[in-house]
Amino acid sequence: MRTSLFRVVALTAAAVALSGCVTLFPEADPARLYRFEISAPSEVAAKSVDVTRGPINFNHAAASDGLLTVSNGELAYIDGARWAAPAEQMFEEELIRAFQAGPIRLVGPGEMGRSDWILRLDVQRFEADYRNGPEGAPTVVIEIKAAMRRNVRDGETIEQVFKAEVRAADNRVSAIVPAYSQALTRTLTDLNSWAVSLKG
Repeated sequence: MRTSLFRVVALTAAAVALSGCVTLFPEADPARLYRFEISAPSEVAAKSVDVTRGPINFNHAAASDGLLTVSNGELAYIDGARWAAPAEQMFEEELIRAFQAGPIRLVGPGEMGRSDWILRLDVQRFEADYRNGPEGAPTVVIEIKAAMRRNVRDGETIEQVFKAEVRAADNRVSAIVPAYSQALTRTLTDLNSWAVSLKG
């Protein structure tokens, strides 16, 4: 018999600040840790353009190690499941890895040399959306607003939004995590392609 999906928990002050996050749990063993499994770049190309990795503004509710879900506008975390590190940190690691094989080299703001562009990201959504009800398989939604600015005086800024939606195969953590990985792979692949198109 399937355990009831929702469980009411006491809210801390921090949880209240995150729009009253509660806890929900598709079937998951307690305290299990998960990582993204992003498709790695297959080839290494000669680098031709440096892009400085600017600030990353990550959705506050999703930035921790909790797996954020949304159901009818209510925020919740999956009970008994955690990312192996804060989602914000894991995202930045995968962002860097996604650019390793292409013609663009992402550099940190403190690295030597002057880059051609500055990339700023706003991760607006990073969540599992229970749009088909609490018993249905959720749809993982990742939405990133990117801004590339030429690193010159009064340089132009070009913006683009990247969004991916991947429905999990089931309402289980073992199916939801791969959906996160697929959605992140799509958004980072599209972001990389867009950045390459601007490098000229």
